[in-house]
Amino acid sequence: MLALVVISGAVDIAWPMNAAAGWDLEHAGAVEDLLGDYIGTLPEGKEIELPRLFIYKGEAFSRACPQSGIDAPAYCPGDHTVYLEISLGDAVATQFGDFGALSIIAHEFGHAYLFKTNAHPPGKDGELAADAFAGGFARYVEIRGLLEPGDLDEARSTFEAVGDYEIHHHDHHGTPMERRQAFNDGYLKGFRLPVDPQTRPTEAPEPSIAPPQPRPSVPVNPNPTDPAAAPLPVIGLGLAGIVVVIMIATIVMMVNRAGDDEF
Repeated sequence: MLALVVISGAVDIAWPMNAAAGWDLEHAGAVEDLLGDYIGTLPEGKEIELPRLFIYKGEAFSRACPQSGIDAPAYCPGDHTVYLEISLGDAVATQFGDFGALSIIAHEFGHAYLFKTNAHPPGKDGELAADAFAGGFARYVEIRGLLEPGDLDEARSTFEAVGDYEIHHHDHHGTPMERRQAFNDGYLKGFRLPVDPQTRPTEAPEPSIAPPQPRPSVPVNPNPTDPAAAPLPVIGLGLAGIVVVIMIATIVMMVNRAGDDEF
């Protein structure tokens, strides 16, 4: 068992020699160091003090965060400490894998970073921002060649599993799909502060499309016998009639002349 003692308003811990989690504490310490390196790559990261990681079993107490007891992973802004209850880490590692458990530490460090940069959104949005931080951290360690096959799926499954559907509860953290998507967004796009405009998708202006122009209307003659409706055809027929009359009159005159010449 673990011995818990209170020192200067925060909780410290004494580990028995045979204490070991399924995802092992040595790896947790290595992840803590990597998280420090990762935070140093983020905006304002080099200027902020890194939180203390406190791993315990059962229930922890701190005068800086005066709840009835801390019995789950949490970040306390009052003493700038990440509290990690080891039983949950064991359960997550057993069900989803070691990197799922280690990603919980990354999530809580995300809270610490967001608070220290005065960029922590309220409520559910703050939880999803910390999930995205964990996704960005996963990409960071992957680039450094430190992930094993299946590690990313372990983390995705972990964040999906801790989602909830209590959307009207004051402590709602996001639905399973929202939490999984937040982790994926951080992994694929890289984590940035929620107030950073780079996190907002750049929307390309929609191409301006000119409205279709109406084709010139061709008048349709509803009554072909109406002269006013079709003036050009009527004029053509009139001229043709005059020509025919002139031709007939000319022929008659020529016939009469021929008769006169014979008599």
